[in-house]
Amino acid sequence: MGSKRKLSKKIIDFILKENPNAKYIYDLFGGGASISLEVLNRREIKEVHYNELNTGITSLLKDIIDNGVSKEYYKWVTREEFKKHKGDDCYLGGLYNSCWSFGNNQKKGYLYGKDIEKEKELLHKIVVDKCKDSLDVLNEKYNIKIPMFIYSLEGDIVKESINESRLRIVGFINKEYGRLQQLPHLASIRHLERLSKFDKLKELNITNSSYDEVIINTPIEETIIYLDPPYDNTATYQMEISHDDLYKYVDDSPYKIYMSSYKSHLECVMEIEHTSSLSATAVNKIVERLYTNNNPTLGKKEGLEEWWFNNSLRLPS
Repeated sequence: MGSKRKLSKKIIDFILKENPNAKYIYDLFGGGASISLEVLNRREIKEVHYNELNTGITSLLKDIIDNGVSKEYYKWVTREEFKKHKGDDCYLGGLYNSCWSFGNNQKKGYLYGKDIEKEKELLHKIVVDKCKDSLDVLNEKYNIKIPMFIYSLEGDIVKESINESRLRIVGFINKEYGRLQQLPHLASIRHLERLSKFDKLKELNITNSSYDEVIINTPIEETIIYLDPPYDNTATYQMEISHDDLYKYVDDSPYKIYMSSYKSHLECVMEIEHTSSLSATAVNKIVERLYTNNNPTLGKKEGLEEWWFNNSLRLPS
């Protein structure tokens, strides 16, 4: 929800330009890992720390690193299976939350409405399982005439990837039968597949904690904390936070902190206008802002001893 995939390069370009000495990045509300992955590409950064409170999401990321995207990821998930397992801490729970929840907010419910659920399932089986019976049922039941894209004239299965089949069939449907629209769960899984092929992913330091419990003991002048919390007074996520506590964390920290939000009491240092990704149909232009604490204590020892003591950390020499 509120993915930073399209904005991550601009955000990191700005942060690193403003902080040329940065060597350590802490992404404390890691989510879909867009920011962490962008930082992994930067040679000047020594360590990237990804943290996410949702155990299912961190389990999913670890499974992708260890095993890649298996056939299990492409199985059709029914409404009943989603309701039963969406809160599980295993990687499948993370998969259901991130790819099968409405708006990817991990809270509102199943991705597809009951009126189109069966159509989507038939399309899924056509694209993923190359199922001729599902194609016949869809064409006959819904009066649709989808060409046999995934089969040759001789009846052999065309050698193309799931994503290629998805794009071809969905492209035809969108042109002729707009009501079926997209297959967003397959697009999300495709993103996970690309993620699994990113070699540097194994270098990511992964933690599964509350943002304020992550131990940060790297040099102050070389460390940047990035926060992308659930935005205050906007759509809610499965796990909600106290924004008052979050702002206190920022105000009390000796580290340079950047936070993405729509509004904040912090200093706004960057604005990006873009189209919201929270709707598949509506075109909503929004302004994303990047704030900073401006870290007035940076480089000063005075007043930091108490902060370091309270956080059980050693004051750097």
